[in-house]
Amino acid sequence: MTTGRVKDDLRKLYDERARIYGTRFASPAGRYYMWRKINTAIALAKLQKGSHILDVGCASGHYTLEFAKLGFRMTGLDLSQECVKLAAERAKEMGIDNVEFMVGDAENLSVFQDNTFDGLISLSCLRYVPRPQKALNEMFRVMKRQKPIAVDFPNRRSPWFNYLKPWFTGTRHIHDHFYLTSEAITLLHNAGFQEIRAKRILYTPKSTWPALLKVMKGIDVVGELPLLDQFAAIIMCAGRKP
Repeated sequence: MTTGRVKDDLRKLYDERARIYGTRFASPAGRYYMWRKINTAIALAKLQKGSHILDVGCASGHYTLEFAKLGFRMTGLDLSQECVKLAAERAKEMGIDNVEFMVGDAENLSVFQDNTFDGLISLSCLRYVPRPQKALNEMFRVMKRQKPIAVDFPNRRSPWFNYLKPWFTGTRHIHDHFYLTSEAITLLHNAGFQEIRAKRILYTPKSTWPALLKVMKGIDVVGELPLLDQFAAIIMCAGRKP
């Protein structure tokens, strides 16, 4: 399948789901999941509040807006025009003015000049990008020197993606790809990033029933210990442009 067809499929899917996409973050488990990612990205990449951060693959802006509320100046970019429209509406409704949203392609960030941003995040995006190396090369280009990046990947060794999620939901996300930690690190290294670090987190899915959330949080504490973390769901990677 051509890269253009993949992008058309994803654009159509997220245009159709723009209004319902964010509902998964409204539950207690969804909020917990989101904030585990946010806090891990900030700590691992040492993102500095007040800096101008590009969020690649921002969807309807839920992560972008939370970063903005924390004091980051945010630019969110997504392939889906409907998601970008909704994200801008939500920012206006919430009175958040240190954020902007635009339609764009992770593999072609030509709308931005070289060395534009103080940092970059991309959460739940590169897994769907047909040419992730090209996307990371572009991310490297638009970042200023000595500035950090935080990106995540689904862990191929996690039983959730290959077995449990399809069994519970009966579906698989289109054009999804899973990675080993070594593969994720290699992608960042090949783009030119240095000081690359990785942390595997989360056994708790966003669909967890509220009554089970406390138990799942305990499983995360134990499951993210060395060796057991090999099977955690998310690989968060951070690096720095030299």
